[in-house]
Amino acid sequence: MRILVFSDSHKYTEGCVQTIHRILGVDMVLHAGDHASDAAELEKMFPEIEFRYVSGNCDFSKAPSELIIDAEGKKILLTHGHGYNVKSEENYTTLREKGVSCGCDCVVFGHTHRGFNDCTRKPILLNPGSIKYDGTFGVIEIENGVLKTAVCSL
Repeated sequence: MRILVFSDSHKYTEGCVQTIHRILGVDMVLHAGDHASDAAELEKMFPEIEFRYVSGNCDFSKAPSELIIDAEGKKILLTHGHGYNVKSEENYTTLREKGVSCGCDCVVFGHTHRGFNDCTRKPILLNPGSIKYDGTFGVIEIENGVLKTAVCSL
């Protein structure tokens, strides 16, 4: 399974569209907020792909603030991160503790506009950065029960 991850698109759907066209075999797209409406727009453009998204601190949508997603037996917590001190905690302690308490294999978040990928301990923390401001996105691949993550550039 291949999952694309976006966050903080702030009305820049063009970069998301380019990425979806460029990456082959996309099964799902996650959007970690700040403009959840962008994800809703993309979902209409790509009806063959499953989209899951949450609201961020700049959203006024009815999207939930967080979701737990089951992807091929792996649990992924999707949140924007602003409620977990991600701009003030260097090691993302509060966010990691939330992931542990939920029994998640991976926590996906945004808000900082900077890509971050920590696979050194569980749960994996993945921030795709901002597709608009630094041209980055995330990829999650799950194959044979193994979850791998990466931050990539446009």
